[in-house]
Formats: sequence, C-alpha cells, structure tokens
Amino acid sequence: MRTVLIILAVLMSGCATVKPPITEYRVITESFKADKASEGCRDKSLKVAQAFSSSSLMSLSMDYMESDNRVFSYSQSKWQESPNNLITSQLLKNIREAEIFSSVETSKSRSKSSLILETNIEEFMQFFSKDMKTSYAYVVITLALIDSKTNSVIATKTFNSKVDAKTLDAQGGVEALNGALSKIISQNIDWLNGVCK
Repeated sequence: MRTVLIILAVLMSGCATVKPPITEYRVITESFKADKASEGCRDKSLKVAQAFSSSSLMSLSMDYMESDNRVFSYSQSKWQESPNNLITSQLLKNIREAEIFSSVETSKSRSKSSLILETNIEEFMQFFSKDMKTSYAYVVITLALIDSKTNSVIATKTFNSKVDAKTLDAQGGVEALNGALSKIISQNIDWLNGVCK
C-alpha cells in the first residue's frame, strides 16, 4: 500500500508542475509628423504593400545572434505577431498619422491608389558580442515608391539603424528594436515627404 501511495504522489507531483509562462512582445514605435506637408503628395493616395522578408521574420520566434553567426531563439519570449506583419502595420500607422497623402490604405484594400510603397526587411535582429557582455539591435529596411499605373519605381532608399540594448535579455532587445525601427520610420516620413516635392 505504501508503495502505491508513493507512486501516486510522484505521478501527482508531475501533473502539478507549472509550466513557465511565455512573455509576448510587440513592436510599438513613436508617432511622427512630417515637418512640412508636401502638396505634391496630398493629392495622391498610397497603398502600403505587405513587407517582404526572410521566413524567420514571418514566425513568432524571437531570435538573436551571437558574434560568430550562431542564431538562437529565446525560449520564454515570443512575438505577439510576426515582425513582418508588425513592421508593415507600424509603417502604415505612422504614414497615415503624418498626413502626407490624401489616403493611406493596406494592400488588402479594394481601393485604387496612385502609389504603392514596397518594403523589404533585410535585417531585424538583436546581436550579442562574443563575450555576451553587450547587445544591440540592428534594423535594415529598403523602401520603394512605385507608380501604380506604370509599375515604375519613382524612388528607392535603404534605411538602417543600430541601437544599443539597455539590458542583455529579450526585453532589452525589444526596446532596442523599437528604437531602431522608430528612427527608420522617422527618416522614412521625411524621405516620402521629400520625394513628392
């Protein structure tokens, strides 16, 4: 009888083990206004296409890289939504709020637009030094403004931003990625405003 009770106690304790919760993160950038709204853009509508990226940025996995090019994933942290979708939605939100165009719509919209903004996410990652004592976020995004009638490229530009992480963990990485992406979006607003002048 005692043996049966010990076995049951071991089995029950195994069932009662609490799995550590996984923290979900999302990208939240600052809002930006264009310095001077360009009249060249105000009569045009813009459609923001879904961003192009590597398959790793289409998952919820939060990856980071060590200096010798080894990629790992945080086991207790993940993205709330894929970085690909998050970056696309942040671009859309900020371009709308900048009030540069007459309207700004998603790629799923049935409305016709004058221009299309294509986004290629080339880098969106937290990097650690070899000794694991420092960390930074590095973001590289190429944008192309396309005439929707002729499908010709009006302008294209690559933006990059590097921001040091304050803490050597997922939280520090997310905050640094938010800062790096905010800088790129700010530069993008100025670039779009300048293209239409």
